[in-house]
Amino acid sequence: MPTPTDIPSIKAKLIEERAKLLESFKGLSVQVMMASTADAWSIKDILAHVANSERVNVKFARLIVEKDSPVQLRELAADYPDFKQKFTLDNFNAYMTDKLRAQSLAASLAALHATRAETLKWMDTLTPSDLERAGGHAVWGEQTVNGMFRILVIHDKMHRADIEKRKNA
Repeated sequence: MPTPTDIPSIKAKLIEERAKLLESFKGLSVQVMMASTADAWSIKDILAHVANSERVNVKFARLIVEKDSPVQLRELAADYPDFKQKFTLDNFNAYMTDKLRAQSLAASLAALHATRAETLKWMDTLTPSDLERAGGHAVWGEQTVNGMFRILVIHDKMHRADIEKRKNA
């Protein structure tokens, strides 16, 4: 299936994938949602990560639209002054997981819904030319705004698979 390039189609894909993610943990007990091991995130950790990652990646997409030369790491670093390590995706995810573990399951679920609602609302302000604006992402290199939305879809799919594994473990 080709990647959608118009805003209504992209929004529909984001809504569809998020619905599948939400369905993947529907009806699970709090105990199952909170269960983690030393080497694996709990389902709650996964959901908190998905919400936070969307917030960070949409902020980057906003920087692409709002600035001629977004400098992602410098702009985002201001939001995380206590993150002192060299930036890698693994280092940043570990740092954020430690911070987000203090968040309740209810707060993680609320963040998951709120971040997607904010993303969809922001998309209503975009033009087709905004989707083609590009910037240098710290992990995935040169990305367009449309590419950032594609990453959100892929990220939901990837972590939905992680949830399915946790459910069946």
